[in-house]
Amino acid sequence: MSPEVGGLDAGALESLSGASPDEAASLLADLANATDRELRAKARKAAARMYLRMARQGQPNKRGIRRLSPATDPFGGDLDLDATLARTNGMLPNAPDHIITRRWSTSERAICLLIDRSGSMHGEAVARAAVAAAGVLVAAGERADCSVIAFAKDALVLQEQGRKRPPTALLDDILSLRGRGTTDLALALRAARRQLGRAGARERVAVLLSDAKATTGADPIAALRGIDRLHVLGTSDDEESVDAGRLLARRGGGAYRTCLTVRDIPRLLTALLDE
Repeated sequence: MSPEVGGLDAGALESLSGASPDEAASLLADLANATDRELRAKARKAAARMYLRMARQGQPNKRGIRRLSPATDPFGGDLDLDATLARTNGMLPNAPDHIITRRWSTSERAICLLIDRSGSMHGEAVARAAVAAAGVLVAAGERADCSVIAFAKDALVLQEQGRKRPPTALLDDILSLRGRGTTDLALALRAARRQLGRAGARERVAVLLSDAKATTGADPIAALRGIDRLHVLGTSDDEESVDAGRLLARRGGGAYRTCLTVRDIPRLLTALLDE
């Protein structure tokens, strides 16, 4: 793939991309941090093109038509009993923000992508994060507002709500991510709430890319306030991880999907954002 110092064999990369897109995406994520500066620059440019191309393969339907949207305003719309009971774990709601309603709306949504960087951040893990970010950007387009946060025991805002960055700049930051120890899901959700609170959209959606296992911090369930819907893309098929992700998504009024490969990201993300 790199036949000489500073070189990147575009033909070999294209062949690998066609035969094994996951392997190609992961390899570019590693080459994007090569010690050779020229190779690193070429790999990052090629990676951005590949990740955006993959993301567009799962581009969702355009918004703008009237649809039923969830909200936590107890005085607007019709009660969504199933979503309300899911959020309260089957108990009667005892606070206004526990009540989920649905209303007809043409307003656009605000989306916050949360990228778990607490584990090993290289190869496929970085590629998954980058394609997910590209997918959110593609889904948002000109019709929705989106933010991106990478988190571990702290939260790093890579793209603020209401402020657009060039996709290549955002992807470049993600390609530079490294693993950072413990996982504070509650902190990540509070950071998402702050970002989503800046948006004027009536529907505030968070998408969590993580194994969903908190290793530090408060109970993430208690941090869901201010997020209308939380979807979880689970990065592990470990039973404990799957159970944790499903519970978090259910209590967040969203859906859970296991996502183990890079090429699954666009399809699963589209399905979640079309929920």
